[in-house]
Amino acid sequence: MHYTARTKPFPHQSRATIAAVRQRNHALFMEPRLGKTKAAIDWACVLSMKGEVSRVLVLAPRIALSVWQSELHKHHTFAYHAETFTHEWGDPLREGGTIDGGAIQWLLAGREETFRATRENGKLARPKQQLIEQWRPDAIIIDESHEYKRPGARGAQDAWRLVQRLRKIHTQGRPYVLLLTGTPSAKGWRDLFAQFRILDPSIFGTNVSHFDERYCIYGQGPRKYSVIRYRNINELMAIVGDHSSSCTAQEAGLAGRVSFNIIPFDLPPKIREAYDDLSENFVTELDGQLITAANVGVKRMRLLQITGGRTTDGRRLHDEKLRAFTDWLRVLWGEGEDCLAFARHTAEVDAIHEAAKELGFRTSIIDGRVTGGVRVDVLRSFSKRRGDIPRCLCIQVQAASMSIDLSWAAEVVFYSLPDGWVTFWQNLNRVRGPKQKRPVRITAICGTNTVDKSVLYGLRRKEDVHRLLLKDPKRFLRGDY
Repeated sequence: MHYTARTKPFPHQSRATIAAVRQRNHALFMEPRLGKTKAAIDWACVLSMKGEVSRVLVLAPRIALSVWQSELHKHHTFAYHAETFTHEWGDPLREGGTIDGGAIQWLLAGREETFRATRENGKLARPKQQLIEQWRPDAIIIDESHEYKRPGARGAQDAWRLVQRLRKIHTQGRPYVLLLTGTPSAKGWRDLFAQFRILDPSIFGTNVSHFDERYCIYGQGPRKYSVIRYRNINELMAIVGDHSSSCTAQEAGLAGRVSFNIIPFDLPPKIREAYDDLSENFVTELDGQLITAANVGVKRMRLLQITGGRTTDGRRLHDEKLRAFTDWLRVLWGEGEDCLAFARHTAEVDAIHEAAKELGFRTSIIDGRVTGGVRVDVLRSFSKRRGDIPRCLCIQVQAASMSIDLSWAAEVVFYSLPDGWVTFWQNLNRVRGPKQKRPVRITAICGTNTVDKSVLYGLRRKEDVHRLLLKDPKRFLRGDY
């Protein structure tokens, strides 16, 4: 049986896919941005050719579901139908699929809502998990599996028990489980126990105390609950290696490679109405105040402010974009990733700085208010080797000079985009160059059907944003590019 992927994989992706198909239950422990999602999609497609998989469940952070939707469209080899708990879509025109010729079915489930419990008649109920059990997936892909590292946490407990209940329904060892993470054991080997318990309880068992007794040495006194070192390391590494595939950016030859990622969000209804009104006219009313524009150039600026949720004078319009930004930063925090966050004006810079700070990032600001001496001190401080706390440097897009090196980060998030391609390219180049040893991901937070998408379209095509605006104002302002 020969499988030809829709998009050509890198060698490390091929090796990971083959290992996962052979073992069925497997873990992909590869650095971020090395293409774990592509390898997982190919894993499901190969198993569907073998007649073993027709329904695939993806458990991922809610903010990452749009990434999965994009990756399915890009990499899925056969016909498929996909849905979340609220929406559905598909591509039935692609050839092939399951062994009987049907489309592969995908359910993309947000981790937060799936494991959220509610009380019904005084008892805890998990309605989303009940729906999943009724759907009966043949395969489960757990994205960002490091979020299930605490053995006693609700997510780790519920995921393990959900898989076991489903395996009792199936009689052939299904659903198969594939773990995906770039940070499998951020604080030590013990983080792997709960993840492998979901994968296959026979690997390390189901009782964490047995794992501790075999592999962990705890301290005494104030440190009696802390693992101070591990025993039987060679045995532990051999077991993990037998059930996982790992790869670094250096091994994959992808250090410094740039990829783009779009996180979409929807404007609130009242804001959407004001946005559409202003895009058609030159004046609109929002919360009793008039927003006016003298020409199409000023109109574009006003629409960018409406989309971003903050005016230049700091007035708050909405928090939807900030919420999407925060959700994405929460994913990066879970991965232990340092990041750079860019925004257009000071009100937005302050908002993203506060969001990063509340999540626990070590954070600071570089914008027009920062003097030269303070700026040098901030850059010097962030360039030093970090401790255990991820860093987030919040930068005004105009303030990232051509001379600074920010290659200590490999994640770049644009809360709002610059106007010119030169500024955009200079922002990106701050994290690239010979010192960058990892793949770089550029993430843009874009409002659905807004000017955000048009600006990104023009910047990526190296086109002048103002010229695109004047060429077709209505199309540009509605984000139809």
